[in-house]
Amino acid sequence: MFLEKKSFRYWLSIAKIAALISIPIVLLLLPADYFDGGESVCLSVRFFDMECPGCGMTRAIMHLIHFDINEAAYYNLLSFLVLPLLIYVWAGWVLRAVKDFMESKSS
Repeated sequence: MFLEKKSFRYWLSIAKIAALISIPIVLLLLPADYFDGGESVCLSVRFFDMECPGCGMTRAIMHLIHFDINEAAYYNLLSFLVLPLLIYVWAGWVLRAVKDFMESKSS
């Protein structure tokens, strides 16, 4: 049988799954100190010259996923709470994308 024409929803769900799977892979392939340099993009730092509770979160999460615990704690202690929440949300997105894929595959 020839290749069937698949729906837009089918291809969109494949693209979502590919994007969601590639994000953690890219973050793991980047060096742990990739985000350590450069200026802060935090509005609190830029406008008021004060660090907010979220300052350093990106750097801390990046060090934490590379198991660099001391650096993660140095940048932001809240990263130990935020990373599991991010993983939970990411897993929900992946499961929802897989569910959409299975539904679009059957129709």
